[in-house]
Amino acid sequence: MTAPAADIPFRFVAKTTDVEPGRTKCVPLEGRNVLVIHMPNGGFKAIENQCSHEKKSMEGGRIRAGKIVCPHHGANFDLETGKAVSAPAVLPITVYPVKVEGEDVLVQLIEPPKKPKNPFAIPGVQGF
Repeated sequence: MTAPAADIPFRFVAKTTDVEPGRTKCVPLEGRNVLVIHMPNGGFKAIENQCSHEKKSMEGGRIRAGKIVCPHHGANFDLETGKAVSAPAVLPITVYPVKVEGEDVLVQLIEPPKKPKNPFAIPGVQGF
């Protein structure tokens, strides 16, 4: 996860009761789609709601062992780092800092890190 930035405020995205444990909820926030994830163990995570493989929504992806599985093509991403840990994705996703204050889930919309160029990309072919 990207460390919180002192100069960027946290924004409200959901009540803790809005998302059941093991489930996700997409929240539009300041021109971005943030996927709020209620971890099965009770914590919360937030990611950019877009798989790095084919730019499809991650909403509804299975959560297990600290990872989210893309519901479209099965790519797995680490929810701490955003790193793609299984094919077909090779590029990371953005993970946002999260904090819970009382019953409010708050997300900090940090600037997404620059994604490295995919070494397997074929010019003119989408999905890479």
